[in-house]
Amino acid sequence: MAASNFYLPDDCWESVFKFLNHDSDNDNSHRHLKSLSLVSKQFLSITNGLRFSLNVINPTRPYLHYLLTRFTNLTSLNLTCFRGDLDALLSLISFFRLNLTSLNISNQPAIPANGLRAFSLKITTLTSLTCSKIDSINSSDLFLIADCFPLLEELDLSNPRKSFVGRRSLRHGLETLSLALFKLRKVNLSGHNYINNQYLLHLFKNCKLLEEVILFDYTGLTSAGIASSLRERPTL
Repeated sequence: MAASNFYLPDDCWESVFKFLNHDSDNDNSHRHLKSLSLVSKQFLSITNGLRFSLNVINPTRPYLHYLLTRFTNLTSLNLTCFRGDLDALLSLISFFRLNLTSLNISNQPAIPANGLRAFSLKITTLTSLTCSKIDSINSSDLFLIADCFPLLEELDLSNPRKSFVGRRSLRHGLETLSLALFKLRKVNLSGHNYINNQYLLHLFKNCKLLEEVILFDYTGLTSAGIASSLRERPTL
């Protein structure tokens, strides 16, 4: 029987591969796809389109151009383990036509302002930004996020490692953020102990789609203040 009789079109193989990876976590899914990609050029082409997330670490950096050209359907980037010039890295990533929806830049010394601005000018599809365990966050970072990513639905700024300086300006930054991010559904501000009752109320009033707010270490809040804010957003 001719080999052509066994041929399946790409969309059929794609459905098979998706089924095989359905219950796998990211690491196992990537291993499965890597194994399949070695079978044939057809499988390589199909599996390239099924890779949706990428972790960038220092050894990855020299091959990043190749990886971003190869995996054109990426929606999620994790840069938490990258130790280098994050501004330059984000600027480089911005040159690729990617429909990214999720970016994680946690565990960094600071918010890479120049890189995020360059990134946001070219990649306008971001809906989730994670900046957890940043050494230092200031008000200019909050203004930057508000300006660059107005379509965010999920924002994690939790557990900055250093104490906040300029609490008044930070509160103003938080209010600006809450006004700008009109689609915000989930936010984690654990460790932001400059937040008081008034600015929690602003957050709940301004973000009308809020579904989840995570706040630990909130020394500036009272039970009465939290209750008042919850009345503004009873669906939380």
